[in-house]
Amino acid sequence: MFFFRRSNVKPPPRPSRAPSFALPKRHSPVLLKPSHQHDQLPFLRRSRFSALPHFRAYEDEPESLSLFIAILYVVDLFGIFPFLTLPALLVRLGYFGLLLVLSIIFLQMYTSFLLSQCWTMAEYLDPSILQKRNYPYAALAELAYGPYMSLLVSVLLDLSIFAMAVPSIVMAAENLEAVVLRMSAGQYSFSYCYWAIVVGLVICPLMWLGSPKHMRGLAIMAACVLIIIVGLLWYCLLDAAAIGAPFQGISMELPGFLTILSSYSILAFQFDIHPMLLTLQIDMKRKSQVSWAALVGIAITCSVAIVGAIIAAYKFGALIASNLLQSLPTSVPFYVMLILMSLQLCFSVTVAGSAMFLQIENFFKLPESLSCKRILIRSGVLALEVLVAEFVPSFDTLMDVVGGTITGPLVFILPPLLYRRIRRMERVHQRIAAEASYGSLPLDLNYDPIELEMEPLLVVAKPHTTQGCWLRLVRLLHRLECDISCTMGVLIFGLLATFLSTYLNLFTLADLFKNNSPCLSNLTAH
Repeated sequence: MFFFRRSNVKPPPRPSRAPSFALPKRHSPVLLKPSHQHDQLPFLRRSRFSALPHFRAYEDEPESLSLFIAILYVVDLFGIFPFLTLPALLVRLGYFGLLLVLSIIFLQMYTSFLLSQCWTMAEYLDPSILQKRNYPYAALAELAYGPYMSLLVSVLLDLSIFAMAVPSIVMAAENLEAVVLRMSAGQYSFSYCYWAIVVGLVICPLMWLGSPKHMRGLAIMAACVLIIIVGLLWYCLLDAAAIGAPFQGISMELPGFLTILSSYSILAFQFDIHPMLLTLQIDMKRKSQVSWAALVGIAITCSVAIVGAIIAAYKFGALIASNLLQSLPTSVPFYVMLILMSLQLCFSVTVAGSAMFLQIENFFKLPESLSCKRILIRSGVLALEVLVAEFVPSFDTLMDVVGGTITGPLVFILPPLLYRRIRRMERVHQRIAAEASYGSLPLDLNYDPIELEMEPLLVVAKPHTTQGCWLRLVRLLHRLECDISCTMGVLIFGLLATFLSTYLNLFTLADLFKNNSPCLSNLTAH
């Protein structure tokens, strides 16, 4: 073999001993091969990579998201729908509406926490799940219940994201049409049908971006635009003339069952973050902080929307329109607000659609870099969304169907199911690992340190005192495994709400499209 050695082959470079700050930054990903050549890399142990030879290492510093940017993503994802539709919803529900809104939002926060915990436990059970980063929700379903559940989750996820983009395009086009119509006092009108195409052309180049880690500038710009929109909206509300007495027509009575069910569907549609949550978690520097991002983002959006709803109820009472914009007087700040709302809706559609596009691109095995295939696929899906938006009568037409039938399972059914299943798998894994570690030695797997620590406190504390009652309540919740019990309650609520909403939508689906859209009416007239 020595005689056939090539003399022009250069030996591999030795690793540098220079400090880390003196080494040049490498922006391209590092491919780790199944061999053990990485043993010579500085500061890396062989045991860290030998168990996972097929992984691809990513440089976290230039590509990962911080907690602040993740919060901006959550706020941008909700968009302006809560600010415009929540006031009429609260007025219609009366004083009971505030309790319903807070309950739905709390359940949204809780299930988002469960979903983030599912991904953390899944990484512990099966580290190879990181290779499925382009479709994390479906990967969790496959780990817990197999490929058929993964297929169902993929279909629901894509339908939910696609259907949520359509009302945003409709509303952006209606706002731009209203600007031209009101500024010209009804003399000039540029049809909503053409504005929908213009909105699609604005969204199209934004859609070509990759995952959320490539959209930092877009998230910051959308958050700034949203702050200006909220300021202008409150200015228009305070400047508008009051109609009747404050809070006129808002009753203390419990609303009807159908009203509550329809309101649930709208709230589930407006505060849905679950299709995007796992994609956001994977791109974060500290994945455990995604629950804080969801909590802070939902809390900010909810508090601002509720304050605006209270101001609107004080001004207009029961005479408020289903779309708050229809109750506001025309003015220069109002026109600016409509234009900025259309721009923010374009940003919201771009951020929300990344999870669906990553899943589609993974199916076609496309690279993460920008390519012609990515441009064609994303532009084609956006063109289909614009085409569907042309034939939808109004932006609130699909809210009941999407929120009650499609979004409900993704928010209130699947997270508790996945959490209970993966939590059980984790316990079995820990038991097997403990038995394998101790071998034939006797092992008490029922050892509970919390019970041993609380026994002396329960003996000292008197049963009827506040401390004694609190300690017994904590022990009871611990024995009942409160997180598992809460997931069962949320699961039952999600099943009932989804079944009833779907049953109601089957009878009202024909009424939703009773009034044709302006585009369809013009097409049939010609």
